[in-house]
Amino acid sequence: MLKYYLEELGLVKRGDPFRDLVNLSEIMSKLLNEDIHTRFSAGTYYQSDWIPHIDLVELDNKFILRADLAGVSRDDISVEIIDRQLILRGERKLKKPAYEEQYHRLERPYGKFVRIFSLPTEVDCSQVSAVFRDGVLEVVLPKSEEESTKKIPINCEPI
Repeated sequence: MLKYYLEELGLVKRGDPFRDLVNLSEIMSKLLNEDIHTRFSAGTYYQSDWIPHIDLVELDNKFILRADLAGVSRDDISVEIIDRQLILRGERKLKKPAYEEQYHRLERPYGKFVRIFSLPTEVDCSQVSAVFRDGVLEVVLPKSEEESTKKIPINCEPI
């Protein structure tokens, strides 16, 4: 029953008995929805054949996202910001279809991925930049100066 549920969620593909073991932490994270306890959403996965590893760092005036995307063409990567959410999507393609070559091992993941991250503050979309170098995508997201915090004083009334 669990295997059927995992297949329906797209977490495990049929015919690959070891995939659920390799991705156990990702599966458990999804099932338990542990990302609700963090400041950033851990990244929602939609229709993903694989999940690239990322670092999301917050500095005083910006966020920096670094994603390991070795083997992914720059033209197959998309970064969008919609309603304080960073959407990273792309596809790693096989050089040749699997049926054209005889593989002894096929361990590197291929296919499409989508990751969505909730940002805790607004970003200045006009200043966002992205660089893809040595298989790592780095997206710099300057914080918006428009959004500011305000401390509300609490007055004490005499009894």
